[in-house]
Amino acid sequence: MRRPDRTFDPYAESPVDGVIAAFCSVRVISGQFLSDKKIGTYVEVDMYGLPADTIRKEYRTKTIPANGLNPRYDESVFEFRKIVLPDLAILRIAVYEETGKLIGQRVLPLDGLQAGYRHISLRTEGNFPLSLPTIFCQIILKSYVPDGLSDFVNQLNQPLLMKKTEDLLNASVTTSSDAGPNSSSSSVRRARAIESTSTPSLDSKATTTSVGAASSLSTNTVSTTDTTSLASSTIKPKTPVETMTLISLDYLREQKSFCKLKHKQDKDLALMKKKHAKEQTALGEQQSKIMSKARTDCEKLARSPMLGGGGARKDLSNGSNLTAVKGDPKLMDLINEQNVEWTTLVQRQLIEMNALRRQHAREQCDLLRLLLDETQKNQIKEITERHLKEKKDLELSQVRQNIEDSKRLGSEKNIRNKMELDRRVRELKSNNTKKFVEERKRQTMKHEREKDNLTKSHETQKTTLLAEIDKMLEYSVNYQDETPMARFPSSSV
Repeated sequence: MRRPDRTFDPYAESPVDGVIAAFCSVRVISGQFLSDKKIGTYVEVDMYGLPADTIRKEYRTKTIPANGLNPRYDESVFEFRKIVLPDLAILRIAVYEETGKLIGQRVLPLDGLQAGYRHISLRTEGNFPLSLPTIFCQIILKSYVPDGLSDFVNQLNQPLLMKKTEDLLNASVTTSSDAGPNSSSSSVRRARAIESTSTPSLDSKATTTSVGAASSLSTNTVSTTDTTSLASSTIKPKTPVETMTLISLDYLREQKSFCKLKHKQDKDLALMKKKHAKEQTALGEQQSKIMSKARTDCEKLARSPMLGGGGARKDLSNGSNLTAVKGDPKLMDLINEQNVEWTTLVQRQLIEMNALRRQHAREQCDLLRLLLDETQKNQIKEITERHLKEKKDLELSQVRQNIEDSKRLGSEKNIRNKMELDRRVRELKSNNTKKFVEERKRQTMKHEREKDNLTKSHETQKTTLLAEIDKMLEYSVNYQDETPMARFPSSSV
């Protein structure tokens, strides 16, 4: 009790940390020299210790009338099925007259008892020894085995005898079907003899069939458990965090809101391209008309009579007028003006297109960040709802198990009285409470571990995705800024 890693609750129904609970049964067989009078006597067996171990005024034999010399009480067995702290437990055996007067008693510490058939000498109420009165009884001491594990413990303690019993039972069934009832009776008797030696029990009326069924059932249970454990060790189930969808840019781009934004941006981009194409077509037609008119004027001017040097007329019909038209400075100035106008239009359109694409890239990056936060929140909400559902299912299963255990306990036939039933119910509730609390603690720790893993995964994903989004935005801006520098000035000529 001085160790900080151990706990001790004297009112607990469950075993103490580090202490193995004990099982004790006492069968009062007979008494010797209890009284020299012809009086009726009976024996009471009590247990004192922790509140969970104390049992008083519950176990008593029937009254044997008019026999104080050698009464025989061999009728029933008094079981103390669970002694939480055997070191503090004390067994009291008291003999009373039929009027309730104490004849003699004996108080024995449980850790000093020896199993087997014992003659126990009695003492007075003041603990003074009596010379002749004794009680002959059978004492069985074992470790406490929870309900449902007795067959498994018997197999662990005596595996060879259990196997021989099962083989003999199978052989007896085979021979009985072949040789008839006479040969099968001897096999059944041998099986019962082996059963009595292999599975010592307080009830000697257990049938061979029940032992065979129990052994085969326990064997099947063990083999099934081994197969299940082997399968579970080879196939590792995925954790809820591993079943979550991995968040990536492709996953975010597949979201409905992003697809809707992308469709709207593509539509705006197509409208701007259409508008730019219309402006370029209009400017090209306008410049073509102006250029055609300017050429026509130049050709007319070149064909008109011009005076050469010295007053002589110069003949322009030999094709030299075309060279004069091409080399006309006014026409060249017009061409340069149109080139500048066209280049200005194209650069303005590229700037507008780049600005629109830059705006689209910013909108996409902002939406991707928003979708990332929303997706992570949805995953946290999903795992929280799953944890709440698992917690509710666990609580319902625990309530259902508690009800089933209570019904099973109420239907048992070996419970003698209401006090024993109440004690068993308290023990069951205490064990279930401890087990249920441990299950809920394990579930809470598991849920916290899953949430921590999901949070760490979200932080890693967020850092990586934000870096990719910033890199994508930077690449888009740099590419759009370099686009006008990579274009050559356009010309309509």
